[in-house]
Amino acid sequence: MSNSSRLEFLGSLAGGLAHEIKNPLSTLKLTLQLLEEDMRKDDSPLSRRSLRKVEVLLREVAHMDEIVQNFLHFARGHDLKLVQTDLRELVMDLLEFLGAEARARNIELRFDYAGRLDNLVLDAGLVRQALLNLLRNAIEAIDPARGGEVIVRAFVKGDLVGIEVTDTGCGIAPTNHERMFRPYFTTKKGGTGMGLPMVRRIVQEHGGQITFESEEGKGTRFLILLPVDPGKRDALQAMVAVGNRAGEQT
Repeated sequence: MSNSSRLEFLGSLAGGLAHEIKNPLSTLKLTLQLLEEDMRKDDSPLSRRSLRKVEVLLREVAHMDEIVQNFLHFARGHDLKLVQTDLRELVMDLLEFLGAEARARNIELRFDYAGRLDNLVLDAGLVRQALLNLLRNAIEAIDPARGGEVIVRAFVKGDLVGIEVTDTGCGIAPTNHERMFRPYFTTKKGGTGMGLPMVRRIVQEHGGQITFESEEGKGTRFLILLPVDPGKRDALQAMVAVGNRAGEQT
């Protein structure tokens, strides 16, 4: 069996396994919710202790369900719904959405942009999801006691639109650089390790590429490059594929 056939078989097998896990998880969640509801009606010490244990189990079930859902989305990929998108408006809406969270952590959000950003053909929902993930990571990388900045920069250069997300946070240890886009690798407590792999999947499905540079203790910058013209997407995807293969050989 060729490597590609083996990977396709394993992907199909893993997807089927994830579906099989979802069914008992749903049953477990429903049963625990019913138990929780019954226990809240009883104010006895035993019931209160049992209720706390049920609440812990419900959180763990929710975490497991999130892992399974993220895996299924990652394994299936996305059918892009390409629409004319105003990237400037999309980013400004995201920054407004995250504004209260950033202020609570003593973080300033900034947005710089240049070029024509109102006529890009993208799947706006998926690009929003990818940027939201990067922005949340950037915010969480900054110590609230010290504060800092998260800067988004968008620009058009030739046939490409670039989106940078830069933070002044803790940075990424050099030993972790090669693992950042690997599924299930995470340095965050309670993280699923699927956020950055999903971001890269979305970017590549748009025919783009994502890179990052980071210095421990100083911050991190992610750069997304997407084709302005969807008709040139295949060419950029081929270029990205060649680059990925070259990286794997080094």
